Amino acid sequence: MESMFDDEVTHRNNKHLVTFSGEYEEIPPMLTMNNSIQKYDLEEILFAVTTNTKRIQTTIHYLKFWTNLSNINCLIVFDEMDFVNHTNITEYLIYEGIPCAVQTSSVLRYEERYLELFYLAWNKETTVKKYSERKRVQWFAIADDDTIWFVYNLLRTLEHYNSSNTIYLGNISTKKFQITQHGDYFAYGGGGILFSRPLALLFVQHRQECKRFLKLYNGDEMIGKCVIEELKINLTKNKNFHQMDHIGDMTGLMESGLDGLVSLHHLFKLWQPFPDTNINKSNETIHRLNIAYTTFNKNFLKRYLRLNYNTNQSMLLTLGYSVSLFNRILSHTELSLIEKTWCCDEVVDRITRPEETNKTTWYFQRLINKQSTNPIKYEMIYKKKFNINDQYSSLKVTIIN
Repeated sequence: MESMFDDEVTHRNNKHLVTFSGEYEEIPPMLTMNNSIQKYDLEEILFAVTTNTKRIQTTIHYLKFWTNLSNINCLIVFDEMDFVNHTNITEYLIYEGIPCAVQTSSVLRYEERYLELFYLAWNKETTVKKYSERKRVQWFAIADDDTIWFVYNLLRTLEHYNSSNTIYLGNISTKKFQITQHGDYFAYGGGGILFSRPLALLFVQHRQECKRFLKLYNGDEMIGKCVIEELKINLTKNKNFHQMDHIGDMTGLMESGLDGLVSLHHLFKLWQPFPDTNINKSNETIHRLNIAYTTFNKNFLKRYLRLNYNTNQSMLLTLGYSVSLFNRILSHTELSLIEKTWCCDEVVDRITRPEETNKTTWYFQRLINKQSTNPIKYEMIYKKKFNINDQYSSLKVTIIN
């Protein structure tokens, strides 16, 4: 891959960034999987969430991120009494472009409705399939209503699993403290939970037996207990699923080789993907994230490196996210570690390195041009972390891939 920087832009230490124009070395992803065994179409996944009529107006942008695809198959479940008192919510969803089917449940408690989601999704699939030309659903996916699904990455991840097998797929929290508190045996709902079709059927058949777990604190834990203790199926962990429970600036994790990312959670509640002071609105941030992901697709968050031994500097390009200039030479060993830019607790299954003290980062702001010829050419604007109006606050970056 080749990257070019605007020759009129210089870094604050007066070393021209144009010296970092040229060929970049691709950094291998942190997670590699076996060869693909089966491909799926989007309509073979049924997504389900549960929420309420007030909350959905604050999480609507998260839903729009992944439901705006043609052939998306999704279900939103509301508490019955809440829905009856706010019947205009259906028109609101249509206005916002959310194509999901809407259903109600007599279950009042959110966590118990969460446990019920796979049952309701199964009923939707088996009922609608009688009158529809859609393909048969092979995977049932549930998550929180503020979870972002990177749907095409999910499809690529599922290629490595046979939906004819009984599979309980997901991941635990990224935060060690959460694991200490709640355990590591079940899939955390913020990162998303998937059942293969045989497991969904088994779960429905044992619905009554699984109600003995209703007193547990969280719906995802209820599901985990049911699947593991009642159905005797263990969790298949996949690190592309991310329930992000850390607090603060997660730049280090986003720059750590997350290409293949399937899901993100807790945006704005605990952290922001673009920690800019000039983009603190969730709809603007999610729109920017969506542009970046749509532009680069499977290459989103892929990392490229260029070293300049003459100036003792390293330039790390994380596609669709950031351009970071380090005033030292980064080794491949260091790039396998996560720069700890956030507060407090450690990350599960990854080793961190200290936060850099002499680094400048520009974050993806917008795509200004894309030429879909061969090779593909992208022209983008990246902006610094803080809204500082100096001559180094913005970069124009051209990528030829």
